[in-house]
Amino acid sequence: MLFDMRIFSFYTEPMDSTVLDIFIDAAKEVFTEIGFNSLDFREKREKGTNTEIIANVGITGDLQGYLMIQADLSSASNFVAKMLSNMDVEPEEEGFSRFHKEAIGEIVNQVSGRSVMNLSDREIDCNITPPTILTGSSMAYNVSNLDVSRWNDITGPFGTLSLFVGVKKIR
Repeated sequence: MLFDMRIFSFYTEPMDSTVLDIFIDAAKEVFTEIGFNSLDFREKREKGTNTEIIANVGITGDLQGYLMIQADLSSASNFVAKMLSNMDVEPEEEGFSRFHKEAIGEIVNQVSGRSVMNLSDREIDCNITPPTILTGSSMAYNVSNLDVSRWNDITGPFGTLSLFVGVKKIR
C-alpha cells in the first residue's frame, strides 16, 4: 500500500497544514455535486465579520477540531435558494426559515462526512458530531486551541460563505 507522506507528516512537530486540504477538497466536491460548478474558493486570514449563521460539525478521533460554514443571512438564504433551483425544487417557505438553517447544516454535514471518508483513505480515523446550527448577530467563538486552521471564502452567485476548518492532532 502506498502512502502520501505529506499527509502523514502532520503527526510530527509542528503539525502540517496539508491535512486541511482534505477538508477544502471535500467541500469543493460537495458543492460541485449540488450544482455549484464555478465557485471561487479563496483562503483568508481571519474569520468573517458579518456572521449571522454558523453551521458547525465537530471532528473526533485521530484529529479533533471543527468544520464550520458561516455567512450573513442574505448569502445563506440565496445559497439555499440557488441550491434548490439547481435541483429543480421550488422553495415552500418565504424568507430565512428553519428549512434554510437545516439545509446549511446538511451541507456542513456532507462536507465533514466526505472529509472523514477521505481521511480514512489515508488511515486517519475520525468521526463527526451532528451539526449544530446557530443564528444571531455578533456571534463569536474561540478556536485558539487548534494546531492548524484555515478560513476560505466561497463566493458565487449567492454571495459569500466562509468555510473554517481547524484541527489538532491527538495521536
